[in-house]
Amino acid sequence: MKKRFLIMLTLALLLAVVGCSSGAEETQAPEVAPEEAAPAPASDEPVVLRVGGLQDADCWNPFSCTAIYMWGDLLVEGLTVQGKSSDSCDGEPALADTWEVSEDGYTWTVKLHEGITFSNGTPVTARTVKEFYEWWASIEDIAVFNAELLYLDTIEVVDDLTFTYTTFEPFHNSPDYAFIFMWVFPPEIWMAIDPADLYIVENNPPVGTGPYTMTEYEPGSHMIFDAREDYYRGKPPIDRIVYTIFTNPDALNNALLAGEIDLSLPFLLPESYDALSADPNLTIEEKFPGDTYNLAFNMSEEGTTHPAIKDATVREAIDYAIDKEKIVDVVFLGHAVTCPSNYGCGPNFEKDLNPDLEITPFDLDKANQILEDAGYLDTDSDGIRETADGLPLEFRLSYITDFPPALTISEMIADWLGEIGIQVEVESLDWGTWYDAVTNQRDFDMTIDFALGNIDPVSMDYWHSCWAAGPGGYSTSGYCNEDFDYMVYDYWFGTDETARQEANFTAQQMLHDDRPFIIVAGPNQIQAYRNDRFTFPTDTCYDGLGMFTPNGVLNVTLP
Repeated sequence: MKKRFLIMLTLALLLAVVGCSSGAEETQAPEVAPEEAAPAPASDEPVVLRVGGLQDADCWNPFSCTAIYMWGDLLVEGLTVQGKSSDSCDGEPALADTWEVSEDGYTWTVKLHEGITFSNGTPVTARTVKEFYEWWASIEDIAVFNAELLYLDTIEVVDDLTFTYTTFEPFHNSPDYAFIFMWVFPPEIWMAIDPADLYIVENNPPVGTGPYTMTEYEPGSHMIFDAREDYYRGKPPIDRIVYTIFTNPDALNNALLAGEIDLSLPFLLPESYDALSADPNLTIEEKFPGDTYNLAFNMSEEGTTHPAIKDATVREAIDYAIDKEKIVDVVFLGHAVTCPSNYGCGPNFEKDLNPDLEITPFDLDKANQILEDAGYLDTDSDGIRETADGLPLEFRLSYITDFPPALTISEMIADWLGEIGIQVEVESLDWGTWYDAVTNQRDFDMTIDFALGNIDPVSMDYWHSCWAAGPGGYSTSGYCNEDFDYMVYDYWFGTDETARQEANFTAQQMLHDDRPFIIVAGPNQIQAYRNDRFTFPTDTCYDGLGMFTPNGVLNVTLP
């Protein structure tokens, strides 16, 4: 996956899991300005939230970079936003104040909130939305970011705040969900850019409608977000957010304990839990898995990969050779779950999961037998199996250096695959190198990546495999299966609920059988904050960065 995935990537997606390691080298935290490290402010002083994490921004282009998906909710908005309730997480109004859908499901009538302006002062009207969405939909490579735009028929302005949005096909999904990621940017900025240059525009600082603006960014050091006095829903309660980039998980934990930062990103490793929870001034919040760690295979017809990776039999054997329960226990100390479906796992997924799917058990004997039966033999007794034409099963497994769990997972997988006659070379790549090699050059065999926690195929731009595998898509593997896509399509546009469920379950079965990637674990999200300075809502959905989103910072209270 390229965008929301990676960490995103998504991971997508988005997102890295970070934390402390007892053997990690001590590293000093970046210096924070004295006024930013002050105790809880008096009522007449600016309210400053000090946030810490290990993640730096790659760049701020929404069509080629991941940063906007990590911090962008503070800066840019869609017509709707993910709701606060952990029971439903349904979309709630953002730019759209109200909406209604025609009985035939083709036309949505949307009324914008009054008084919306971009951070550069330009008003947002119905015509603004029309111009930007029509431009977005006209460029297929970027339209895939929101599949709804691929089915846009017309947008008509009703009045300054109202427009109608008509599609070629009726949407089954509710507009509150569909509109969540349909951001609105100033059309006069983006329409002036040559489409050939869309992926290289820096977009720094981003111009959006969000409650904050990014007023300072020092790569490798910090970001500063200042509240907008003119925000259409009222000035946020936190005047300034200072995000400090730490180079070491231990330094991040020590900063929390010392009161130098108020909030961590929700990617603390389980090793951090005991140390931080002992401090009564720290509140530790642990949520169900949102993203997953995956072993993705290079399924693309482009780039460079070992041909055996394209063989589903090989991928099946690899699946049996991975002890997912041990990864949960060893890497995440039990603060994670295994996933029966490659769609995802956790409470948000249960109602939509195919009940016939089970977690592939750890069985080295079966993995060996699968390879043996498929003709992958060790003819020269060197411990490495070969293809029928004598090519050794020697695979490259890459991971992103900044994500500590990915190293341990990679090494464990390499050891297990060695037991079934597959030699694995583990490659450590920095973020930029990994992104180019995996998503641009397609020069890899296997990689550890991260997927969005989103089961519902109505996010068609993510689950429509052939779209996701194309330019601007979210697929790390480059998987494209038209039969799978037909099932996603039938689910998305179907009107019969039984048929829709059958299509959904069939798609899951196909993804399980094809195995373009294997979910190895779904770690819980662990986040900590200083309760002597702030109280964050805990009964809220984690949308990527948990409390460090509008759900958190706009609903925070001071103790």
